[in-house]
Amino acid sequence: MTDDGDPAHQIQPDEQSEVFGPIDAGALREIRDLFIDLEPLVQTASLDVPLNPQTLSVELSDGVGAASTARIDVRWSLTGNYAAHYTDARDRNFRFDCHPKPDAPRRHFHSPPDAPSRPVDPSCIAVSETSLVTRAILQRWRYAYTNGTFEGVNDAENPP
Repeated sequence: MTDDGDPAHQIQPDEQSEVFGPIDAGALREIRDLFIDLEPLVQTASLDVPLNPQTLSVELSDGVGAASTARIDVRWSLTGNYAAHYTDARDRNFRFDCHPKPDAPRRHFHSPPDAPSRPVDPSCIAVSETSLVTRAILQRWRYAYTNGTFEGVNDAENPP
């Protein structure tokens, strides 16, 4: 479940002008362990490069609604910036992000089905600690999964 050698899909910042900061490898390992411990649908949780990871890719055995599989890619910086990108077998996407973005709140949400770069909405996730943000992302994913729809995925009040 913790194959760290898979050069899986990586998330890149939407624009070069957006400063994300250097990746926090320890945070990615903590997030990986939380996903494995808390979400029974996790098949694998892999760091793209074991010694200097940039992205954690979490493969799920099922997706929202009719999607047969899904993946959540996570990046976390030393400055507390993060990006958590859900994508599934039906090519539907959403993202919870926290990073500077011109004309947008620092904590923002890229809505489904295609998670466009703009416009974005304020994120329902207001916490900043690594473990709490991870739990909030898992809670919102589980909400969408349980209800079989993306409707309301960003409507919670300060999860987890």
